[in-house]
Amino acid sequence: MGLRNLLTLLSVLSVFLWTDGFAQELDKQSQPEVLRVIYGSPLEGGENFNRVYQLRLLKAALDASGQRYELIPAGRDLVQSRLLKEIAAKRVDVYWSMTSVNREQLLQPIRIPLDKGLNGWRVMLVRKSQQDVFANIRSLEDLARYVLLQGHDWPDTSILKFNGLLVDTSQHPEQLFDMLRKGRGQAFPRAVVEINAEANAHQAEFTVDPYLALYYPSAVYFFVHKDNQPLAHAIEIGLKRLQVSGQFEQMFWQEYGAALKQLNLAGRLMLSMRNPELPLATPLNDKALWYHPRPLD
Repeated sequence: MGLRNLLTLLSVLSVFLWTDGFAQELDKQSQPEVLRVIYGSPLEGGENFNRVYQLRLLKAALDASGQRYELIPAGRDLVQSRLLKEIAAKRVDVYWSMTSVNREQLLQPIRIPLDKGLNGWRVMLVRKSQQDVFANIRSLEDLARYVLLQGHDWPDTSILKFNGLLVDTSQHPEQLFDMLRKGRGQAFPRAVVEINAEANAHQAEFTVDPYLALYYPSAVYFFVHKDNQPLAHAIEIGLKRLQVSGQFEQMFWQEYGAALKQLNLAGRLMLSMRNPELPLATPLNDKALWYHPRPLD
């Protein structure tokens, strides 16, 4: 090979190598940055995600978003109020909670209710000897003649009182069962996702009232720091894609379907209440975001 041909070949080869390297660098730059996502949980591993619906939903949303990410547990067992403060301090990136005006002032909500508003549905645990105590109730005014039991600092307590209902409280949840047992209240309103297990655990004494369902508008959202827009965007895009694909609905019914079928909310008298802590930005008009009782749920 002549010198001129060798120089030409080397020149072409160098251009090719430079172009290929440049293309690889551009490809790297075009790939989304890996988000390190510290989530509120003391536990690690797949067992954690299998147990907790909200964590399964978080992972599915991030998968659907197309954003590269790494999920990291906070590694500390913190109560919800503390976890939200940790997000505000940028030590934790995401957790889920019932929304309120104060929480939305402090943190950034992703306004897609994870439980489709089920958190605002309540049915009542009553003594077996009084299982028909609410058979003739037709309104909140009728129900206001009875004492309901709740935790001292639970959001439900202030909502029930705001709607004119009588409430007796305790700081210790287990004490509320004892108060019901002793007749200090006629009913213990419980979330639809927890009451069946509690009734089974106390089946010798208590049962689920078959007549009423209390409802107030409520949303459980993922919350992130207001400055963490990349994470907020990824979660929102992912949740919307899960809705479009039908996976969100499938996960919802896998988690809550058995309880809803057993309680048959559509067959109960629904007593609607106002929630004074509900932010004005709550997307109540988007019917697809919310659970609506239907026969034989």
